[in-house]
Amino acid sequence: MELKQKLLNIFNQFKTDANFKGFQTFSSGHINDTYLIITNSSINYVLQKINGTVFKKAIDVIHNKVKISDFLLQKGVKTIRFIPTNKNTFYIEDKENNYWNLSEFIENSQTFLQVNSNDIAYQAGLATGTFLAHTTDYTDNLVEVLPSFHSMSFRFQEFQNALTSASKTRKEKAIKWISLVKETIEKMMVIENAIQLKKIPLRVTHNDTKISNILFNEQNEAICLIDLDTVMQGSILFDYGDALRTICSTASEDETDLSLINFNVEYFKNYTKGFLKSISTQITKEELFYLPKSISVMVFIMGLRFLTDYLNNDIYYKTKYSEHNIDRAINQFTLLQKVDAYEHEINDYIKSATT
Repeated sequence: MELKQKLLNIFNQFKTDANFKGFQTFSSGHINDTYLIITNSSINYVLQKINGTVFKKAIDVIHNKVKISDFLLQKGVKTIRFIPTNKNTFYIEDKENNYWNLSEFIENSQTFLQVNSNDIAYQAGLATGTFLAHTTDYTDNLVEVLPSFHSMSFRFQEFQNALTSASKTRKEKAIKWISLVKETIEKMMVIENAIQLKKIPLRVTHNDTKISNILFNEQNEAICLIDLDTVMQGSILFDYGDALRTICSTASEDETDLSLINFNVEYFKNYTKGFLKSISTQITKEELFYLPKSISVMVFIMGLRFLTDYLNNDIYYKTKYSEHNIDRAINQFTLLQKVDAYEHEINDYIKSATT
C-alpha cells in the first residue's frame, strides 16, 4: 500500500470533521515518523507513528502524553491537543506493530534544528521552565515508558555489553572514544548518585528537550514543548542539560568537521536566564547546585548512547551511512571537551543568576 493511502486510512479512524487532502513529512526524529496531514478545513493535523519495536510500551507513551496535555490545557497552558479515535482511544495499531496518534497542528509555528540568536535561546529556556513549573503539581501516575532512560549506570552497562559482542573493525574504529568513556564514567555518575541519595527530587520531566522539540511562532516566541513521547518521572537536570546540549552547540549532531563544534556561552546564559525565570519558585537549592554539572552529563550520555549503538551495529538510531553513529559520538565527545573548557564561566553565571 502506498504511503498516501495508508496515511489516509489511518487518519480517517480519528474523530475529525476534516477531509484528508495530502501530507508532508516531518523528518527530524531519530526514532519515530511524523507527518503533517493537510485537510480541507481550517485545522491541519500531526499524525505520528511510534515505533513499537523501540517503544515497548507504546500505548503507555500515548496515554502519558495525553494525560499531561489534558492537565496543561485545563490550566490554560498552551500545548498539544490530542484527538481521540472513532473507538474513543487515542491510538491506532497497524500490522507492523506501530502505533499512531493524532494531534492538532499549531498553525504559523516553526521549529529549529539549531539556535541562531540569543532571543531564541532565551525563549527556549522560558518554554522548558514553563513546562516543568506547570507540571510540578501533577499527581496522577505516569508510566516509566523508557526505564532507566537517563540512568548513567544503565547506559554504561549497555556500553559494556556492546563491547563484548562488537566487531573487531568497529572496536578499532572507536578505540579512542571507548577509552574516553572508561576514563570519564566515574565523574559522570554525579547526578545519578545525587538522585539515589535523594538529594534531588524526581518530578514530571520531558526527557528530550533538544531545540527541535520546542515550538515557536513566526515572531520566534516559544509556544510550547512538543514530542511528549518521553514524558515521565525524572530530574529537571535532565531537561536543562539536554536542552543546552543542542542549543549551545555551534554545529549539528551530524557534523564531522570538528573545528566547527564549540559551546556558545551567550546562548547558555540566555537560555539559563529564561529557564530560571520560569521555574525560580519551584527549583530547589540542591537542583541549582547540580545545574552546571548537568550539561556535561547530558552531552556525555548522548555520546555514550551513539557509541553504544555503533558498537551494536546501529540497531537503535536511524542512520544514513555506516559510520553515522560513530560520527555522532565523536561529535558529542568533542562538544563535551568544549563544555569542560567553560566550566568556571558556567558555574559563575549560574551562581550570579541565583543570588
